[in-house]
Amino acid sequence: MKKLALVLPILALTTGSAWPQDYPNREITLIVPQTPGGTTDTLARIFAAAMSKELGQEIIVENRPGAGNTIGMTLVSEAEPDGYTLGVGSQSSMAIAPLTQKNLAYAPVEAFEPVFNFADVSMGLVVNKDLGPTSIEDLVALAKEKSGELNYSSGGTGTTSHFAGAMFVSYAGIADDTVHIPYQGGSQASVAAGAGEVQFYTGPLAGNMMGVIDGGKVLPLAVSGKKRVEKLPDVPTFAEAGVPEYTLAGWFGIVAPADTPSEIIEKLNAAGNAAAQTPEVIEALASQGIEPLINTPEEFKEEINRDIAAFKKLVDDGVVVLE
Repeated sequence: MKKLALVLPILALTTGSAWPQDYPNREITLIVPQTPGGTTDTLARIFAAAMSKELGQEIIVENRPGAGNTIGMTLVSEAEPDGYTLGVGSQSSMAIAPLTQKNLAYAPVEAFEPVFNFADVSMGLVVNKDLGPTSIEDLVALAKEKSGELNYSSGGTGTTSHFAGAMFVSYAGIADDTVHIPYQGGSQASVAAGAGEVQFYTGPLAGNMMGVIDGGKVLPLAVSGKKRVEKLPDVPTFAEAGVPEYTLAGWFGIVAPADTPSEIIEKLNAAGNAAAQTPEVIEALASQGIEPLINTPEEFKEEINRDIAAFKKLVDDGVVVLE
């Protein structure tokens, strides 16, 4: 009986939760793998400020750009899994980088714990206004009629807009009838569609994309998402336009190093969801043309895995050529 009495306290110590109950008790670093001022950085700072208030500790944003967003994400993957170093993951660093970089220092699924997806940016399909088509059906018919003559632009080989455009032509059945033309950035790619250098472009409705649409040189034919974009109420979703498979959205979310305790992940997720419902965040995102999201780590993981699989298929099928 005396031996049993000695064992029980030890069991009590080893079966409890290993995570610090007072987390966070110091400032948190949020690594943004891009330069200051861009969409990713802007969104990260909006949420860092709001989540700091929810958690009672400051979240410091640290920009670590380079190598297609992978330098910063490598630092996150190598950090202690204690909840004090987080990163902003995106399609570029988590779904595209494994396909474009042979010696990537991390494996997106294994290296990170998804925490909270703070923004889905709708993709928009625009055509040169003088081209003629006023619907996806018209565009597909024209592409088949003039097979090999219609070009679509992207922000560069292996970029999000490259995969976005390739996914559209694949689902629309015109991958063999159209030609991809890469530009130096999404801004140039969307402007090229307006100038008639290419015939259409598919990319995030962020940055200068809305400005190009407002300029009247391009005609938006469809947007991704379950519902229409507030700023483009007359533009149908891809599903409404006859391409229901097209659900791609540009996402930006917080991830933690693998093996971060689930209790910490849940606490950060709750703070993110609470921040997304504050008036200041709603207003700040609205200025970017984005609606806030409420989601779980599991839902965010599903979105990441879905895009990883979809993008890999585009490469395997030869629709996206990365060389």
